[in-house]
Amino acid sequence: MKRSFKTTTLIAAIGMIVYTAYVLTRYVLGEYFGIHYVFNLATEIRIRLIYDILPLSMVVACCGLLKYRPAENASKSFRVFTICLLVALVGTLLFSPLYTIQIAGSAYIFPSIYWRAIMLISGIVWLFMLRKQASEEASPRSYRVTLILAILLLTLPIILEAFSGISCMLNSHVLNFDSDTIKAWIRWIVPTLVMVHFVFPQIKTINTTRNSHCTPDSFDESTFNRNRATTLILIGVAITALLVICLRKPMLRGSYLFHYYVLHDLEWSYTRALTLYDEVIPCISAFILCISGILSWIMLSIMAFRQLPNPRGYKIYNTVCQIITWGSFGVTFLAPNGIDEIFITIFLVSFCAFFITTTIRVISYSLPKQLEQ
Repeated sequence: MKRSFKTTTLIAAIGMIVYTAYVLTRYVLGEYFGIHYVFNLATEIRIRLIYDILPLSMVVACCGLLKYRPAENASKSFRVFTICLLVALVGTLLFSPLYTIQIAGSAYIFPSIYWRAIMLISGIVWLFMLRKQASEEASPRSYRVTLILAILLLTLPIILEAFSGISCMLNSHVLNFDSDTIKAWIRWIVPTLVMVHFVFPQIKTINTTRNSHCTPDSFDESTFNRNRATTLILIGVAITALLVICLRKPMLRGSYLFHYYVLHDLEWSYTRALTLYDEVIPCISAFILCISGILSWIMLSIMAFRQLPNPRGYKIYNTVCQIITWGSFGVTFLAPNGIDEIFITIFLVSFCAFFITTTIRVISYSLPKQLEQ
């Protein structure tokens, strides 16, 4: 591939090697020699910076992929390895209820150290294999939209983490943004989104087709742009409401940094003087999130089945997502305590999978000009 792409890929691979070596060394030391946690600001900053190497390495790789992508004549070994890695990533997310851990009310996805080591090493191998493939311009709009979304997701917890660290150093408060929880999930979600484009290269030609319902001068075609604008507005409202809810969480007081709790001080402390700001606004935001989330899901479903290009693979994917999402949602009310959390996680995974992928398609798709004549 191009020299600039090879450079970014090499930097990403080196970063993942450093992160993997640190994680495995820390595990071995803790398993066989024991590591006693004692809070120290400098130590916490160092640990957080090391853990940030993984998402930053992914950001570097995504930046390189924004200009170039593997050509269709990529080697068979690379294609097979990419498919296996994608299946492993999807399987990890599907079976996440088995190893999702509740810490202070937040759900962290933590597969076993052995599985994480296998996936990290596989990711490193994949990056080195990627460097050797022939390249072509990263022209498909859906491909670029996916990479930009991936970069935003990867940088979000780091930015929130930085705000928490600054707040801790200035006034001994940590803003409870759950950045570590977000980071635990996106390190599995982001590579899954990106690799879909390598496993299904025909995605790049999908913008030259139409949905079977969306024939020229039909009702579905004439309402496409309006439905897209409405859907994106609803999604923006839902994201805004979610951010308001997250930012209005109580602030932790004491010796904390980057959402790690010190065992001897777990008290919650926050003022209730601003009742409107602390209670009413979050409740209103939750209501808005619920309404806009449901409406945007309905709009995305309509567009996925009737207005976006919908070959057999997408029909199967959309149908499976709908069945799993609403099936797990319904079973949640019937399942006994303990088991219901598994179905809640399955619901969230399938909901987010359909929501994110369909949103990318809605943003990136436009009616083919050559077919509008």
